[in-house]
Amino acid sequence: MKAGVITFHSAHNFGATLQTWALQKVLKNYKIETSVINYHPSIIDDLYNPLKGKYGLDRKIAKLKLRYKNPRSLQRYHNYTSFIKKNLNLLGDFTTYEELKAADLGLDAYIVGSDQVWNSEHIGGFDPAYFLDFVKPGPLKISYAASIGRDYILPVYHDQIKNSLKSFTSISVREKSAKKPVKALAKKEVDVVLDPTLLLTREEYEEIKTNLKIREKYIFVYMMENNPDVIAFANKVSTATGLPIVQRRPNKLFKNEIASCYTSAPGDFLGLIENAEYVITNSFHGTVFSIIYETPFVSMLHSNTGSRTVDLLKSLNLESHLLYSASDFTDFSQFRIDNPEKLRKRILDLRQSSLLFLLDALRNNDRQKLVSCPTQIKKHECYGCYACKEICPVNAIVMEEDKEGFRYPVVDEAKCIDCGACNKACIRKTNKIIDYKENYPKVYSVMNKQEEVRMKSSSGAIFPELARYVIEQKKGYVVGVKYDKDMKVVSSIADNMEEVKAFYGSKYVKSDFEGIYPKIKQLLNDNQTVLYSGLPCECAALRSYLKKDYENLIICEILCHAAPSPKIFAQYLDYLKNKHKSRVVNLTFRNKNTGWLIHKCSMIIEFENGKNLTVNSRKNNYFRAFLNDFISRPSCSSCEYTYKNRVGDITIGDFWGIKDIDPSMFDDKGVSLITINDEKGSLIWDNIKDNFIYKQSDMTTAFKKNHNKPSPYKLERMDIFDRLDKDPIDNLLYEYNDLRSK
Repeated sequence: MKAGVITFHSAHNFGATLQTWALQKVLKNYKIETSVINYHPSIIDDLYNPLKGKYGLDRKIAKLKLRYKNPRSLQRYHNYTSFIKKNLNLLGDFTTYEELKAADLGLDAYIVGSDQVWNSEHIGGFDPAYFLDFVKPGPLKISYAASIGRDYILPVYHDQIKNSLKSFTSISVREKSAKKPVKALAKKEVDVVLDPTLLLTREEYEEIKTNLKIREKYIFVYMMENNPDVIAFANKVSTATGLPIVQRRPNKLFKNEIASCYTSAPGDFLGLIENAEYVITNSFHGTVFSIIYETPFVSMLHSNTGSRTVDLLKSLNLESHLLYSASDFTDFSQFRIDNPEKLRKRILDLRQSSLLFLLDALRNNDRQKLVSCPTQIKKHECYGCYACKEICPVNAIVMEEDKEGFRYPVVDEAKCIDCGACNKACIRKTNKIIDYKENYPKVYSVMNKQEEVRMKSSSGAIFPELARYVIEQKKGYVVGVKYDKDMKVVSSIADNMEEVKAFYGSKYVKSDFEGIYPKIKQLLNDNQTVLYSGLPCECAALRSYLKKDYENLIICEILCHAAPSPKIFAQYLDYLKNKHKSRVVNLTFRNKNTGWLIHKCSMIIEFENGKNLTVNSRKNNYFRAFLNDFISRPSCSSCEYTYKNRVGDITIGDFWGIKDIDPSMFDDKGVSLITINDEKGSLIWDNIKDNFIYKQSDMTTAFKKNHNKPSPYKLERMDIFDRLDKDPIDNLLYEYNDLRSK
């Protein structure tokens, strides 16, 4: 893919140049052939060119005069233009919109941003170049981290901007405060993303970073406007610390000033921030790079564009570094970054979501598109829960597999009667989460007293006793998932314990449960007791489909990490079949003969020829991809059924972390976590609890090491599914196995 970026790349300030370089670098990291469209109108260039308007002999004379009167302006201009030519892959040379519009750049995608490219004060009102009006129909049109410099758009430009944004395929802004006014004009989704400079690590800036020869320790004062309050405060800090000042502006402003970076190139700026003892700034990018290099800093807001700094610091929980006035300063702890590890993690989370937007936009995939169903939810929101399909009174909805192997609803418009049943049943709209009554949930760590039974289960073996109670005491039915004869994971119904055994053990793949809800409803209406065991979204879907609570229905919700692709699982089984010359007939993901802990348990693969293959589960390519969230359904990254958001009468899963939480309950053979969520859950627990060794716990303790939030949407996932069907599956998964072992 060929992509072009249009932004303020020719503006001679550190932030504008570095954000351009950073976006170019990020795109190249993802194998996108990237150019910076060399659009440099006079409204930008004339601000920085000391020889503006001079040509021929007049230019030579003006240059000679500057060498004598103001040589630093020439040096600054030379350093910036040299950096731009050397480090940016410039495409064309356009000084007017007409020149740009006449060019045929032949790119697949056009990206406007970052910086204040939509700030009318900076672009002379409305410049159609920065709204991609020059792009002919066909290519992708994307804004990445565009800024309007304030929290409103001047009404005089509304019609022009509204018309331009109609053809954008993806829109994002840099500041949260800009989302509302841009969305109002665009009439489509607008994301808030990080400035491109924050998409890279400090190590990646080593490519361009340089260090000025300053031997003393110093305070770096970086002002984008000459602010007397900043000057007074910096002098105060310099006096208190005894540290001299290095600053940006050409004239000496501070009592104890040792250097200016007025003529420095962008790489020098990075070195100055990294090596400073303190940074005092009213610049957005001065703040950004202080954060990247974890240099102690305070931000004193720019009079016109301070909102972008406020938005950034709030998003990173660094508001304490804001100084609205010098009188707000209390002590030097306001400079200090107290928890750098927590900050890095927060930046990483925001970086992942921002990169996801950018790569989504460039690949123009269908994650953001609406499902082909009246529910009108986005594809990445759809759980594939079958509720809409099964509840349709005229069978107008079918579940179709996409290229990743996940099923999504597709409506037959000719059959649809617009009754709204599917919309009401959609669990993304009504999630069916339990509203806990007093004394709930009740939480326990649990081990089955029968070690033989426990060793056949993934954790503490609660499910076998639940099933035994329903089948033997209630003469009822159990619904679970099993492998069918073709090794597909399917939902099934058992009425005896021999059949229930097929449900034992975790199956780390999204199951097929077509037609199971109507069968359950029929059993319930026939007054049969039913134990339903499924993932949280499936339990919510069953409740939604049934529309009412049944006294003879017990819902056992399984704590879920994520639901992997059935297509990848099928391809992996084919790989094993071809490699070992025999069909796989059973697969145990977590055999506990070598231990229950995730780094000890084994995957046992049984073949039709009678041979077995035993490997370490955690190091296996498929299992590792699952653990790393590389092969999960997209909806898993926005799952609403985590931590206290429960939908089952009871919830069961592994009690991870029990070894440290309560060593007396740990023997490395499996411990379950159970939460009793309502009175019905209590009744069944009271009937089976004598079969267990158990201890009371609480939600906070139980979820210290357990899955307490949605699985992150990993960028590696995009790469794997892009290459699915092209690369041999084991080679592909091995490439993304961070433990690199089969």
